[in-house]
Amino acid sequence: MINKHKNQSVEIEFWDIEPEVAPELEESDIPGVYFNEFREYVDEEGNVLSPSDLDAIRYKDDYEDDYYR
Repeated sequence: MINKHKNQSVEIEFWDIEPEVAPELEESDIPGVYFNEFREYVDEEGNVLSPSDLDAIRYKDDYEDDYYR
């Protein structure tokens, strides 16, 4: 049985793997924040942003004023 396995040819298939296509992002009303295909708010890398993340980005100037007071 061992000799038989040594003499058998091994067939290997190579598949062409296409690189993942990045989804197109649509600009939102907030600078640096975009909409993905599901109309979710995402950053430039496509990470979904939570409502608190959006508030922190949208009102960042307001938060800076509170920090320095």
